[in-house]
Amino acid sequence: MNVAERIKLLRKEQGLSLRALADAAGVSPATLSQIESGQASPSVATLEKLADGLGRTVAAFFLDRVEDTDVEIFALDERTAVPLKGGSSFVPLTAQHRPAGFEPMLVHLEPAGKLDESLYGINSAQVFVWARRGRAVLEHNGSEYEVHETQSVYYDARKPHNWRNPFEECCELLMVRSR
Repeated sequence: MNVAERIKLLRKEQGLSLRALADAAGVSPATLSQIESGQASPSVATLEKLADGLGRTVAAFFLDRVEDTDVEIFALDERTAVPLKGGSSFVPLTAQHRPAGFEPMLVHLEPAGKLDESLYGINSAQVFVWARRGRAVLEHNGSEYEVHETQSVYYDARKPHNWRNPFEECCELLMVRSR
């Protein structure tokens, strides 16, 4: 099942109309209709907004359902990287069936890559990021911050922000957002 089909399935399972989810997520009904019909690919910002509108994790759009257990252990190589536009990808590091108070993901930025096409804000209040490998630039509310390997940053995700990699080496960021 692809992302478009999963978004539509999750929306219908919750008994939401297309307009109701669009309103809850802060996207236009036309945009959501194009995403669900496979005519448009959602950006990171749109995926996060739709997940918030559904009360689910972003991982719910990409991972197969599994039995609900109290403990879930998996290896990084057991998860599929989700390619994004702009030379980036992410790996969901959370259970798709259990909305938690936080959502971790491993973000991979290629040289000249960006997490999203433009600055965006989301409903989740806080994000913690640890640079696992390489370095990247956080654009946040009109300022730029260079984050180096093993450094961490904590910021308000409701304000316009984006991540980019203007450097020659790849970068990996462990990103944990509040829900």
